[in-house]
Amino acid sequence: MSLIHALGTTVRVDLGEDIDPEEFAGAWSRCLGDDAAEAENTADDPTPVVAGQRSMTSLTQAITRALIERRAGELLMLHAGAVCNPDTGAAIAYVAPGGTGKTTLTRLLGTRYGYLTDETVGIEPRTWEIKPYPKPLSTRTAEGGYPKSELGPDELGLVRAHPHPRLTTLAILRRTPGRDCARISRFDLFDAITALVPETSSLPAMDRPLHLLADLHDELDGVWLLEFGEAEQLTDWIDDQLAAS
Repeated sequence: MSLIHALGTTVRVDLGEDIDPEEFAGAWSRCLGDDAAEAENTADDPTPVVAGQRSMTSLTQAITRALIERRAGELLMLHAGAVCNPDTGAAIAYVAPGGTGKTTLTRLLGTRYGYLTDETVGIEPRTWEIKPYPKPLSTRTAEGGYPKSELGPDELGLVRAHPHPRLTTLAILRRTPGRDCARISRFDLFDAITALVPETSSLPAMDRPLHLLADLHDELDGVWLLEFGEAEQLTDWIDDQLAAS
C-alpha cells in the first residue's frame, strides 16, 4: 500500500499484481511521502483506496479521479497544466481539453519553471494558492496516441516547484496545427466563464461557483486566450508573465 499526497490531500494506492512497484515509485516520486510504505488501512481510516488497475495509465486516471472527489467543494479544479517561478511562486495555469497540447507545453516549460501538474490544477478559493499535483506525464508512444507511457517529472528533468505557488496568470489554450505564430488576446468576463466552466471538475459543489470564477477573473485582471501552432511560440510571452508577477 502506497500513499499519494497531492491537491492538498491523500489517497492510498494498492498496486496489486499488475503494477511494477519500481516503475510506480519512479513515476510518482514527487507525490510519495516518507510514509508511502505505511501498513494497510484499517476500517476506521477514511483515506480512500485506489485499487484494481491493470496499467500505469489507468492507475493514473483512477488516482486523479479519487483526488478530485476528495477535494470536491473545497478547491476550484481546472483541467489544466501549470508551472511556477521556482523563486517567487508566481504561477501560470493553461486550460484546455485533453490532447490539445497541455503536456507538450508543460514538458517544455518544466525544464526552466517549477512543475505543478499537466492535468488538474487545484486552486484554493480567495487565496488563489495552487495545491500541486506533480503526477507522471502521460506521453503518447505510438501513432494514434496509444498506448501511453507514464513518465515521472524526475525522469524528465523537470524543475521542482516553489513550496507555495500562487496563481497569477490564467490562460485558455487553443491550438491550430500549422499556425505560424501565436495570437494572444484577453477574454471578457462572460467569454472567460463560458470557456472555463466545461474544463472544471466538481464546480457545482463549490459555494457560489460562478461568483468564484468572476472573483478570479478580477483578481488576475482577466483571462488570456492563447492561439498557437507549436508550444515554442508561447514561451517568450510566458517568460514575461512569470518574471513580472
